[in-house]
Amino acid sequence: MPTDATIKTSGEAVGRLSVVRAGMLSLLQDRGRRGLAYYAIPPSGPLDRRSAELANAVLGNAPDAPVIECHFAPPTLRFESAAVVCLTGADMGWTLDGRPAPRNATVAVAPGQTLSGRPAEAGCRGYVGVQGLIQTSRTFGSASTYALGRFGGNGGRPLAAGDVIRWQRPEETRPQMRLSLADASASDRPITLRPGPEYDWLTPTAQHELRNGEFRVSPNSDRMGARLEGPTLTLRETAMADSVPVLPGMIQVPPSGRPIVLLQDGQTTGGYPRIGYLPAADLERLVQIPPRQPFRFQFSA
Repeated sequence: MPTDATIKTSGEAVGRLSVVRAGMLSLLQDRGRRGLAYYAIPPSGPLDRRSAELANAVLGNAPDAPVIECHFAPPTLRFESAAVVCLTGADMGWTLDGRPAPRNATVAVAPGQTLSGRPAEAGCRGYVGVQGLIQTSRTFGSASTYALGRFGGNGGRPLAAGDVIRWQRPEETRPQMRLSLADASASDRPITLRPGPEYDWLTPTAQHELRNGEFRVSPNSDRMGARLEGPTLTLRETAMADSVPVLPGMIQVPPSGRPIVLLQDGQTTGGYPRIGYLPAADLERLVQIPPRQPFRFQFSA
């Protein structure tokens, strides 16, 4: 809840931080780019959009302001300027100069302080928002980093040691805020699955396994797609006559019978049967399930 207290930073118009360690994969992401599938350009944007938008909401930023998306192991960031940050998503054991830093709250950072963490617990992806507007390169109107295409934020590449991030400070002073959110494993509840256009291509046995089987996210996954381990799904037909449109959240089944859930950097067309689709909120939960942690689908017509 907001309080009467406010956080004040220095009078500098532009803030600055340096990347000391990059973490496993740290990317600048805003809401992504839309309307470019015809040109084979995926939307990109945060895998867990809710957590990214929560960071901006707590800070009073615009919903589409860029944030830092951290995968599995977070970066170490040294702040050369005073800042206000918000940490959301997976619990990465964040500390500020070795002292615990709360999540889902405004956190004041003094010049010279270092933000660091540890490998994620109770999730996979964490987010660092900075009060104000991160200044970075944009492509097709978006600062979302699409590393495969080498465009978007930070010159289209993941953060690396020595990189500098600058941000425009807000003109007004904003209130402190802290939210109380219950931590829960993303796999505590089944992931909602809706039938896709080629769902009927699955054999009856495969349909039963999809509805009742236990699945795990393979470590061999990335921002293009989450490969699933579990029951092998058998298809009556295995190839489409033509490539068809696909979107994040669609589940395709290649000839191997191992499903792939398309994510934000996935291709925009494909030739594998689309046997299911995950609603946005459930896709955000899926990407927070650690590799090889079991989960089930809950079928929704």
